[in-house]
Amino acid sequence: MARKKLKKDKNIPVLLLEDIINVGNRGDIKKVSRGFALYLIRKNKAVIVTKENKDSLDKLIKTSQVKVEKRQKELEELKEKIENLIFKASLKIGEHGEIYNSITKLDIKKFLESNNIFINKEDIYLESPIKTPGEHIVEINLGLNIKANLKIEVGTTK
Repeated sequence: MARKKLKKDKNIPVLLLEDIINVGNRGDIKKVSRGFALYLIRKNKAVIVTKENKDSLDKLIKTSQVKVEKRQKELEELKEKIENLIFKASLKIGEHGEIYNSITKLDIKKFLESNNIFINKEDIYLESPIKTPGEHIVEINLGLNIKANLKIEVGTTK
């Protein structure tokens, strides 16, 4: 029966099972084109919303929202923990002022891991390695649109 409905309607209501860029977040019910709906369903990223499954999907959404709120609270606590840290690093400088190393995403990741914070390297926003002494702020994406700022103090050694 759902198959016939897919052929008739141009836009189909689907429940998103995960965040999809430019479409919506997990738990949202969105109307999408037939072809895109079929793609999402095949990839297990969405399910079709019908009259028959609407009630069970509403329960799923409510439990999902509780989980998201719990995760959001955990991420807020993690953000506070990261923002209270200071990463002290040093650059090796030669006799004529040339810099021999830099602070990279991997260095930041290792520092966070040493503080029992495990973040993907891709979630650390660093355009290029830090090669200048001084104070730097690096943004870290924790998920659910929560971002933390890590303070990095860079000194020099010879």
